[in-house]
Amino acid sequence: MLGQRIAMLRKQNGYSQAELAARLQISSSSVGMYEQGRREPSAALLVAIAREFHVSIDYLLTGQPGKNTDFLLNELLDAAQERLHRRADPLSRQELAVLLAAILTNQP
Repeated sequence: MLGQRIAMLRKQNGYSQAELAARLQISSSSVGMYEQGRREPSAALLVAIAREFHVSIDYLLTGQPGKNTDFLLNELLDAAQERLHRRADPLSRQELAVLLAAILTNQP
């Protein structure tokens, strides 16, 4: 199940196995083995995967969100703020509505 979640998150983020491997500084064959369930990532690598995909380790291991997801929301907001600072044009009403809805639905 862990491998399936890693594969699903990788695909949702548009990464190839090689791209994810580069981001995690591991080999692409390791990513493939994790996704196939032939190997288990170390605790340190689980943390790196969770941070890369902005999910909790609880989610990676169980498929259920962790009880303390505030830090994840803060990381998402920080990443969004960084992206917004790089934009030349202001957000449209629709983009603001989507952003606000995403923030409100991630509240515990």
